[in-house]
Amino acid sequence: MIPLRSCLLLTALALTAAAPINPAQAQDAAPVDFAALLRDLKLIRETQVTQSKQQRQTALQQVQSAAANGERAAVIWEDAIRAVQFDGAAKEGTAFRDWKEKEGAGLSTKEGRNAARLYFTWLGLTLQRDGGATVKDLMPQVINYTKELSADQQAMDLLEETIKREKELSAGKHGGPRRSNDEQVAKRIHDLVLGKGLGGSAVVQWMKIADFVKPEKWETTPGNYDGIFNQIVLPELRAQKDPRVLDYWDMRLKKEAESASKAKLAFEIDKFNNERRPTLLWNRAEDMLLIGQRNRAMTEMFNLIKTYPKHPEGEGWLEKLENLIVNPNGVTPTTSPGEARSAEAGTTGVSPGSLPAAPVAPARPAPLLPTPAPRPGLAR
Repeated sequence: MIPLRSCLLLTALALTAAAPINPAQAQDAAPVDFAALLRDLKLIRETQVTQSKQQRQTALQQVQSAAANGERAAVIWEDAIRAVQFDGAAKEGTAFRDWKEKEGAGLSTKEGRNAARLYFTWLGLTLQRDGGATVKDLMPQVINYTKELSADQQAMDLLEETIKREKELSAGKHGGPRRSNDEQVAKRIHDLVLGKGLGGSAVVQWMKIADFVKPEKWETTPGNYDGIFNQIVLPELRAQKDPRVLDYWDMRLKKEAESASKAKLAFEIDKFNNERRPTLLWNRAEDMLLIGQRNRAMTEMFNLIKTYPKHPEGEGWLEKLENLIVNPNGVTPTTSPGEARSAEAGTTGVSPGSLPAAPVAPARPAPLLPTPAPRPGLAR
């Protein structure tokens, strides 16, 4: 015997199959004029491209206007924060007023205003690149930006030292009175403005231009020195076989030497002299290959291998130089492998802002640092 549920199911299926078909449902629509459809789609696409260009150009004009004045840049940044983070609340709103009196107060400082100005400057260059401008055409502006970014970083280094001294005073180490925390507020807003990618910034979200800040092979964080050089400047200089590419490594050597020297620790100085400095010099020699200074590069590579036989990367260096000797006509790489190793080492904050306007002889690499005498009671 068939179960009742199965009987009911079979009956429903039979009734459905026997139901008459609606003729309107069985017929297709009228024939499509494919030629006209393609014309309409082309028109829509052209309209979208035109509107996109107009939107980018309008945004670029607004951004360049903000970049011309630090005070105006800070005001626009504040307006963007209010619109995005506080849903456009009135300026008298409690939450926004609280933010403005605390974190937002940094925008009224010279550090905050300068950071906002630099932000809009880099946003403007990014919009131009996304709009089709070549790196070669933008290179003078990019180089000038790195100079300004370098000066800004030096100012922030001094500010950090001031903050450190203030903390010591507030802790009573020197018996001094506690000073204002304006410097800390300025530092926080500065790092917020320049340390975040353009796509995630309040300004880009507010202006609805996120689709215009994603050009290929481009650095999108306004304060990332190394990113700007590694993504934009160095590849272009290598392509042009421009000897200024070596200046980057000279400046990096100088920066890291100063940092190690400032630490005044024998361990840090020894590590710089015997590991970091040779690595940076090797990276520099690899770029010599890329710009056509093959003989000079191989000589410097050999000297490094001979001088630092126990270097952690020595085995790879030896293999590299052997391959260059055996295959003198081999194709050299388009990027510097040593550069990637330096990035993995985590060295940041390089200040490569003063490239010369025309090719010049590269600066002399940072010399060995003298190792300080060991402190009493400490083993070397």
